Amino acid sequence: MLFFLILLFLMIFCIIQSIAFVTLLERHLLGSSQIRLGPNKVSFLGLVQAFLDGVKLLKKRMILPNFSFKMVFILLPTISFLLMVFYWFIIPFFYYLITFGYSFLFFFSLIGFSVYPIMLSGIFSFSKFSFIGSLRSASQSISYEITFSFYMLIFLLFFFCLEMMPLNMFIFFFLILVFFFLILAELNRAPFDFSEGESELVSGFNVEFSSVPFVLFFLSEYGILLFFSVFLSIFFFNFSFVFVFVFFFFIIFVRSCYPRFRYDFLMGLFWFKFLPISLFFYFFYMVFFFF
Repeated sequence: MLFFLILLFLMIFCIIQSIAFVTLLERHLLGSSQIRLGPNKVSFLGLVQAFLDGVKLLKKRMILPNFSFKMVFILLPTISFLLMVFYWFIIPFFYYLITFGYSFLFFFSLIGFSVYPIMLSGIFSFSKFSFIGSLRSASQSISYEITFSFYMLIFLLFFFCLEMMPLNMFIFFFLILVFFFLILAELNRAPFDFSEGESELVSGFNVEFSSVPFVLFFLSEYGILLFFSVFLSIFFFNFSFVFVFVFFFFIIFVRSCYPRFRYDFLMGLFWFKFLPISLFFYFFYMVFFFF
């Protein structure tokens, strides 16, 4: 038990360290895309910038809205951070001691549950901007999760495996673009960042959060972003750190180049484009392999 707790602490520490440098890398990439310098003043090449930003956020005063449910308001960011940590349990490359045979079922459960902290944080903030952001997040999750589940079901039926492992899905390479869009929707990243639309909702579901609760939401968001970069690398390319950075770069590249979609375009893309394609492949597989 003690050994497990030590491994868990080391894993969380490594994830937080990775998030610090990932945020710094994102700001440099966004700066390069706009032909300007990123953070480069603090320490050598700005390497300490992310840590000092974190310290600054932690020193901020925690402000609780007057009409919010105080206990739930503080608890939801913690749940979101714990969900991010649980995502990493299914990666088989860190420690096999905390990886199990039905990790894909656990993965589906996490995807379904991950929308609740975002949705409830907007509802219990009693702010109209937070509430609209939470409703958008809930409807968006329903739209992409159905399609995502069908694609994953096809792959799991093909390999008859429920454990997260390097499956070498390169034979399904033509579906990687669809997967990439679905993961952008899961991450609430541009151009699908409707729950945090700055031009419409100030900051969306987290507009009322400050100090430690905001830091926990921030860590969970970027921890899941890093996880899905690793996930795509494992799923399609038998795990390669090169492709981890490639997928991360493309996620940032999309944010720097493409504006936010209209909300009805998102619904049409998932319900009328991606879902029929997934149903076609699913029925094709069932007919071809079982009959």
